[in-house]
Amino acid sequence: MAMSWIGRLQGAFVVWSLLFLVASLVGAASVGFQPERSRYKAPEFQAGYAARPRFVLSLFQDPRGRKAVIFDAASDSTAAGVDHEAIGRLADQLRVKGMQVVRTAGGDPIAAAQNADVIVLTCNLPQYVNIDFQALAKVMRGRYLLDYSGYWDNTDGDTAGLPIQNLARQYWPHWLDPDLELYVEHLREVVPEGDGILLLPGRQIHNTQARARWYLTLNVKLGGRRLYLWNPQKGTSFVTEYFEWVQEYQAKQPWAETSSIRLPKRDFSAILDFAPTRTLTTEEIATAKRCDVQWILFWSHQPDFRIADWELVPLETALAWTAEANS
Repeated sequence: MAMSWIGRLQGAFVVWSLLFLVASLVGAASVGFQPERSRYKAPEFQAGYAARPRFVLSLFQDPRGRKAVIFDAASDSTAAGVDHEAIGRLADQLRVKGMQVVRTAGGDPIAAAQNADVIVLTCNLPQYVNIDFQALAKVMRGRYLLDYSGYWDNTDGDTAGLPIQNLARQYWPHWLDPDLELYVEHLREVVPEGDGILLLPGRQIHNTQARARWYLTLNVKLGGRRLYLWNPQKGTSFVTEYFEWVQEYQAKQPWAETSSIRLPKRDFSAILDFAPTRTLTTEEIATAKRCDVQWILFWSHQPDFRIADWELVPLETALAWTAEANS
């Protein structure tokens, strides 16, 4: 009797699995077996996460006197985004630290942004989501934009010289990130197939989120080109090994032996002072020659893909920087 019921249960699981497989195939076929962001959930608005002031405070050595403008909706608005209670807690904690805080409550964003040091987006009102970033850059005193709701396009801010940090939890896979796709298209146009690229962090690696391993996706999307990474056995392995990779890279600190390079013009980004470029260490030069690479791809290790965090440089250019710095 027991075996009979176990057999029926097993049969039910088999049927359920087959139905799931058929539904998955039908869904994938409906979009030509191509992944689409529209099939994934929208950003999740987390009240506890959004109320934390550390993301704003980390931008300044001394936050006192700095102006933070919060793009939020009126209390009776039906706009999607972070709830008003969380926004209120964020504003209160920033004021405790000596910051001037302005909440727009659905008002004119450009007028409110006059002399702002940082702007926080918390909702999807059209006047905020579709803001003129060029006009915004002209009235701000600082340049920092924090997107707590996932509605801003990083590339629009980059063009205006305003770095956007997306702090909303995105549910689409990281390989569907729109800024990543745009930058990959650029790399494909610049780097011929068969060329080698050495990936080097420009500065300290503070983040251990698995999503920050954008080099994994680049390795797939740049098929036909050779990518090299320090200690790839750990950097591309399971999360526990990846944590060790971050710790070991932090202990190694190759960037401490080098000089930062400020570029008069960047390869793709319009934000000059965010470039992760630097000179090379002796070990990095030896690796580049041994692996026959033609390019150095500097990056800042962040969970949000920002074009401003990446810079492609011909090997000859990086070698020239190093030679000049050491002369």
